[in-house]
Amino acid sequence: MSQKIRKHMYDFITLAFLCLLTFGLAGCGAGNETAQATAGSSETAAEVQEESALPVTVTAAVRRDLNKTLTLGGLLRPQEEVTLMGGGVGSKVLRVAVKVGDPVRQGQVILTQDMRDLDIQEQNLLLNKEQLQDNYDKNKALFEAGAMAEGQLTTLENQIKQIDLQLESLRLNREKMTVTSTINGIVSALPVVEGQLAAASTPVAMVVNIDKLLLDVQVGENYIMGVKAGDEMDILIPSFSADAVKGRVKTVPPNINPQTRAYTVTIEVDNRDLAIKGGMYGEIQLVVEKIENALVIPQYAVLRMEDRAVVFVEEAGVARKKLITLGMTLGNEAEVLSGLAEGDQIIVEGQYAVTEGRKLNVVSRGEAQ
Repeated sequence: MSQKIRKHMYDFITLAFLCLLTFGLAGCGAGNETAQATAGSSETAAEVQEESALPVTVTAAVRRDLNKTLTLGGLLRPQEEVTLMGGGVGSKVLRVAVKVGDPVRQGQVILTQDMRDLDIQEQNLLLNKEQLQDNYDKNKALFEAGAMAEGQLTTLENQIKQIDLQLESLRLNREKMTVTSTINGIVSALPVVEGQLAAASTPVAMVVNIDKLLLDVQVGENYIMGVKAGDEMDILIPSFSADAVKGRVKTVPPNINPQTRAYTVTIEVDNRDLAIKGGMYGEIQLVVEKIENALVIPQYAVLRMEDRAVVFVEEAGVARKKLITLGMTLGNEAEVLSGLAEGDQIIVEGQYAVTEGRKLNVVSRGEAQ
């Protein structure tokens, strides 16, 4: 190859290298500008993120009594309940004088039964007694004249006494054939109808007095010392009302029930308007532990961080993390022993997105996202 050709090739390679170098430097400059623009954009987004206020909802830490309660329930029962039985000797029911739901007074007739058998028995006994009395009078005269032994006269006396006892028994049976209520109350059941036979073993009516209702609850031995006769109780009867009614402890037994291993405490409820029915379910909240003037916050506001209880509070529009010590917790409420003060604004919605120092926007309940 000639020297001239080699010189042209050298110049061409040199020129190509210079061009590549120029284009490379230009490309790097464009890349640097792009990177700088991207970095600038990220810094702007970070600034926007830092400046944006997080919507949260807050509530104040308050001081009040905190009661730990135990729910106890049972069925309300009438203060008085009687089952009336049929006549002692048994006979047909002639007339039922009331119907279920009727109010009755003590001594009021519920039903009457056929007493014709008793009438016949009474007439026979009276005839027998009359004959014995005649014999006794005649024999007494003979005895006084010395013509009769004393033993014969004594036998007649005893026979007359036996008839008197039978007549008294008939009188009692006659009273039972007219069944009357033994209490003031309401007829709750009439398991017989007119024409049916009823005896002493036959329930013919049930009468209840629900002017007051009784609620029996089983209280364990750990809590019985906190219950006294006369204590007022709020009783919730769901089928009657959403509002509790007032009751009062009537009796606290001295002995434990060996079957339930609890004390059957009876609570009395006034029901003079008869609006509450017997058999309805009622329950009480028995206070088993009470903390006065406790600092209380919602339990769902509490977070766990490194095995410590933490809440975030709003201070001057900024989130502040507070390490707290919890005491008693009841449902959605928690007692705070240390770490907070009364009136602190506890974040209760949005707390999971909060960080220390984050700007906050306090909104109404339910609006925090």
